[in-house]
Amino acid sequence: MKWFLMLLVFIAGIYYLVNQRGMEARRKAAADKTKQEQIKAIEEMPLPVRPEKEHVIQFSMQTLQTLRTLASDSNEKVRFAAIELLWELQDEQAPSVIKRMLQEETDTGVKKRLIAMIAKDKSKLSLALLSEAMNDYDKNTRLLAVEAIGGFSNKEAILVLNKGMKDYDEEVRLKSIEAVNRVRGDIEANKEQQIKELVKRPLFTVN
Repeated sequence: MKWFLMLLVFIAGIYYLVNQRGMEARRKAAADKTKQEQIKAIEEMPLPVRPEKEHVIQFSMQTLQTLRTLASDSNEKVRFAAIELLWELQDEQAPSVIKRMLQEETDTGVKKRLIAMIAKDKSKLSLALLSEAMNDYDKNTRLLAVEAIGGFSNKEAILVLNKGMKDYDEEVRLKSIEAVNRVRGDIEANKEQQIKELVKRPLFTVN
């Protein structure tokens, strides 16, 4: 009888150990799956929409209309000052005004400042506007747009740079390739950093 009880205890112990190992294996598999999904999410992370600013002063419609009109002023400094303020105010018509300016503006200095202004946001909207600048007849403007897009560190930027790699000017094509390589490097560096942070972060905590 004593040996029988010892045998039962032994069998129960073996069962417990096997069961524990099975649970650990399932837990590890679940953790690995979660991390793989998080890594995939990092790879497919899209550009954000333009973040809305808090505490923006609301201007009257009359003032906004005046600023929109001044964006077509004969003086280049007035034109840029007007659209810069509309952009800062996040006026709903600012993107369409900027698009028109990029299409019609003859002063390269204004286009240069426009590109620098919209590139700061790193959003879908600014990327779309920079894509418009890549259609410009002026090579230097297209080069500025390529340079700005090269700082986005996102796969969506690479898609836009495809346009530059097909440009008729060889310098634009070369700068577009270099920008794609820069974006690729930034994406990989960001991904590695985020993966390191995921590895350090425990998925299961005991309270």
